[in-house]
Amino acid sequence: MNNKILEGIRIIEFGWAVVGPLTTSWAGGYGAEVIKIETKTRPDIIRTMTPYKDDRVDLDNSLFFGRENANKYSLALNLKHPEGVNIAKKLVAESDCVLDSYTAGVMDRYGLGYEDLKQVKPDIIMLSSCMYGQTGPLRSMPGYGVPLTAISGLTYLCGWPDRPPTGPYGSYTDYLVPRLNLLALVSALEYRRRTGKGTFIDAAQLEASVQFVSPALLEYGANQRTAIRSGNTSNRAAPHGVFPCKGNDRWCALSVFNEEEWQGFCEALDHLPWTKRPEFASLSERKQNEGELNRLIEEWTRQREAEWVMVQMQSHGVPAGVANNGQDLGHDPQLTYTHYYRRLEHPEMGAVDYAPHSIEFSNAPQEIFRSPCLGEHTEYICKNILGLSDQEFKKYSAEGVFE
Repeated sequence: MNNKILEGIRIIEFGWAVVGPLTTSWAGGYGAEVIKIETKTRPDIIRTMTPYKDDRVDLDNSLFFGRENANKYSLALNLKHPEGVNIAKKLVAESDCVLDSYTAGVMDRYGLGYEDLKQVKPDIIMLSSCMYGQTGPLRSMPGYGVPLTAISGLTYLCGWPDRPPTGPYGSYTDYLVPRLNLLALVSALEYRRRTGKGTFIDAAQLEASVQFVSPALLEYGANQRTAIRSGNTSNRAAPHGVFPCKGNDRWCALSVFNEEEWQGFCEALDHLPWTKRPEFASLSERKQNEGELNRLIEEWTRQREAEWVMVQMQSHGVPAGVANNGQDLGHDPQLTYTHYYRRLEHPEMGAVDYAPHSIEFSNAPQEIFRSPCLGEHTEYICKNILGLSDQEFKKYSAEGVFE
């Protein structure tokens, strides 16, 4: 049995940037039919973001957009045209789920809010994923992943205590929230299967992100202490850090949490004399002398390749990993072995590597198809799903409904 988990489910996506589009892209990998509503007058913002294939700027040539929008069809629809809204409602009537990631209130202003859509499809499931949720004093504030990462507390915890916050790479929360969104959609589908009832899901990105700093919240709640940045250090490990290795900008991370790992670490260094110094004899002493310890390790790692250091440490039971760059990830043996990257031909970009959701089901593996060009499937959707005649399609096209 190889039926897809979400086979037979149609999702209409009013998505923008990453959180909404990535949620539905993964749903498409599991078999859902996803139709992305776009407009040429105001395209999804990441169609305008780099990297562009061969640096050619074009709405259909952004690799960033392509990677986050696999497994879906594109319908160009001008929602500022009254007939555009009517067509969107007709499409919702033929669908199971609607997802939007606009600022709170935008869908209502289009006449496409949950109460509007229930009139055309009583058991519709709608997930709205904006920064702060659909209610509250900040509900109308727009934004995206970088400030949300800061607001959710993650940025404050990244960096060194004597320096400004550095933040994790990119819009970190954009890649946390879709996993919860997809789980919520599946839960709502199961609820509808059992009860016949639809659901509105208010999926606030802030609340989904704050849970990832739970230890900091608990520290304040229990002890009124505010967690601070600690660089690469850990209260529970020494050594613990990222160490420079031989070559240009090459690094290896390693951690020693207990005495067994410390003995393995010493063996990996062939029991260099300094590993026997009394100031490194226990975890508490290594923490007290961590600066000197790190300096000595750095002297050793600088003479060796990062990959060699990683393998040497791992072979002696010490957690270690190369700080991979983009090129490393493209050739990572584990990702290659699991076929994580799926290379597909795109009509504008040529060969593109797409990445599926990280969870694979043995009886229903994911299938990936390429991302769409803007409006690529407009005519097909209008005629084959909505039943528009050739004459109607031409009329609406001439009126600018499909711009």
